[in-house]
Amino acid sequence: MVTGGAIEVWYADLGALSGRLEAFRALLSPDEAERAARFRTEPLRERCVLRRGLLRHLLGRATGRNPASLSFAYGPQGKPFLADGPAFNLADCKDDVLVAIAPPGATPTLPLGVDVERLRTVPDADGIAERFFAPAEHAAFRAVPEPLRPRAFLNGWTRKEAVIKATGAGLSMPLDRFAVELTPGRPSRLLWIDPSLGEGEAEDWALFDLQPATDRVAALAVRAGGWRPLLRPVAEALSPA
Repeated sequence: MVTGGAIEVWYADLGALSGRLEAFRALLSPDEAERAARFRTEPLRERCVLRRGLLRHLLGRATGRNPASLSFAYGPQGKPFLADGPAFNLADCKDDVLVAIAPPGATPTLPLGVDVERLRTVPDADGIAERFFAPAEHAAFRAVPEPLRPRAFLNGWTRKEAVIKATGAGLSMPLDRFAVELTPGRPSRLLWIDPSLGEGEAEDWALFDLQPATDRVAALAVRAGGWRPLLRPVAEALSPA
């Protein structure tokens, strides 16, 4: 079994994939198509189809299987997975999508999570950090010079989201029960995690910064050692339409 190596992280702009809408729609299962149809506006429905179709395409490429034949199961908090692997996770922020996929030889339950945000000033970032982050994270945020605070906040947010998504716990995992390094210029890492969460020690986790574009902030979390991210544009995985 593969216990280390590269985790492919594919970056896509859904706006550039609009020409593949119908091809991706044809890959969806009936329940996925129904879920997409429930969105209130056509742009949201199309984004849902493109996200899920792209995920199926990439997983089919990774496994050598027909993307339309893949059958997803779901964890207690709704995280999708493939019973026979590979482990994967998807994040999106409007048209930005990241899909992280472990090698097929890795354990199907490898805990990995990914998150992406657009670099911007978040209103009341200090109040959000004070209310939801761990006290040490809020103190670190307040110590960052004002011009760097937008990146510091989003460093913290994406890294914490990546950890939560890796565990599969969703929002049932309190954000103040673990702490990440968020100061710009310092290596990304998990600093502390409450043992009562049952998610191991901080040293069990690896956190990686990803930069799919200069004005994007993204992170990959893996609860295992020996892994590294390989960020790739999705065009490399798509044949001409």
